[in-house]
Amino acid sequence: MDTPTQPLDPRCKLSRPERIDIGDDVLVRNDVIAKTEGTSERTVNRNDPRGAPYVLIGGVKYRPLKRYQQWRVSGIQQAKPTSKRRSRHGG
Repeated sequence: MDTPTQPLDPRCKLSRPERIDIGDDVLVRNDVIAKTEGTSERTVNRNDPRGAPYVLIGGVKYRPLKRYQQWRVSGIQQAKPTSKRRSRHGG
């Protein structure tokens, strides 16, 4: 049984390109970024108020790949090494 497939609605984000080349960077659709990170779009969108770069094109959110990766790297935190203190009273 063959079921006919309907063409994608032109307003649907899945009908938009996954990647758009601009200059020396590439814009990647938000849902593709979320998939590569193994999270949901909602989780990725939580970073927007914290300064994650994005651009809306035709109502679809894209992220500049290089700038987004640099932003993610800038958020890496490293714990400071703890030093062992010697007691003053030799024990």
